[in-house]
Amino acid sequence: MKTIFISGASRGIGLELCRQCLEHGDIILAGCRDPQKAHQLSKLQNNYENMEIVELDVDDEESVQNCFNQLNLRGEKIDKLFNNAGIIDWRDLHTVGADAFSQVIQTNLRGAFLVLKNALPCLQRSPDPWVYNMSSRLGSIELRGNTQLGGAVAYQCSKAGLNMLTKQASIDLWELGIKVVSLSPGWVKTEMGGRDAKYEVSESVTKIIQVTDQLKPEQTGGFWGEDGTQIPW
Repeated sequence: MKTIFISGASRGIGLELCRQCLEHGDIILAGCRDPQKAHQLSKLQNNYENMEIVELDVDDEESVQNCFNQLNLRGEKIDKLFNNAGIIDWRDLHTVGADAFSQVIQTNLRGAFLVLKNALPCLQRSPDPWVYNMSSRLGSIELRGNTQLGGAVAYQCSKAGLNMLTKQASIDLWELGIKVVSLSPGWVKTEMGGRDAKYEVSESVTKIIQVTDQLKPEQTGGFWGEDGTQIPW
């Protein structure tokens, strides 16, 4: 039984991660911006005693600090942290505005940084702590050079930045025993991915969990796909 913290848990991949990890018998700390409106999470909580919904707005540093301060004060440990909260803007370089670009960077990169940094005391209580930054193949600079896919420039930049956060954090936190990797869930039928995506949410999450279960400590700092293959930076 692991204690797992999941940000962005009120919908999509985050919600399904909660569901499947609960089915595996894990303890879930589900972070979401407005617990009062997280109706699907609340329904899930009604079926499982080992789940807690916590208020977490990754855009708000005070909210992130308050969330993890409360967990730390009660001596909570986190074995696995899924840095999952994120947004997308599909516009290309010609059409996206500076404010929209900044918002995507703030949520996807700055938010992930704040969660990781403030979760460190709880992670250090685990005998085998892992951090999974939910990235995307759209954040791979090398893969972008091999395709004509355009658009989503803010999102792609935010995920490339998140991958650097993964790499540097894996170095900085190695002595603390904290492993950090980036994961791509594939193209998923969520509000972000759209109806034409390759995977149902449940299928993607099943694959993600299988990958996390197979990763070894020496693979910290890597970028992994839902199919278990390593993705180039």
